[in-house]
Amino acid sequence: MSVGAGELSLRMRVRSKAECSSIVNRLPGVMMEPHSIVVVSLHSPKERLWGELVEISVAGVTLRGIDLNSFDDFIRQVMHPEGERIGLPTLFFPMQRVERIALDEPRGSIPSLAEKFALKVGQTLGDYLSQFA
Repeated sequence: MSVGAGELSLRMRVRSKAECSSIVNRLPGVMMEPHSIVVVSLHSPKERLWGELVEISVAGVTLRGIDLNSFDDFIRQVMHPEGERIGLPTLFFPMQRVERIALDEPRGSIPSLAEKFALKVGQTLGDYLSQFA
């Protein structure tokens, strides 16, 4: 049975899980680990969510978060002096829906969403969510 050049190059690029982990661990910068603040982009239907990463597995992504469109409403509710303190729901999304996961990082002079939360609420998202653990 012959193997085409494209198929052979694809097979050569496939690595074991241990090899991939080794490569990823050598990359510079901050890595996504549990409790990282992330933005998850999904498809079918298209959604973007913001929150605290709980776990990434082969099956999918678990996140304590909200739809990005609800970010300002969430902050208003957290800041309301007489409002009920609310946490973030724990959500699971199967990997086939996940399009991208990005760390919530500042870009130049533009603060991250986590920085905006901390500035408005007066505590980090992690500290705020620890009330509900």
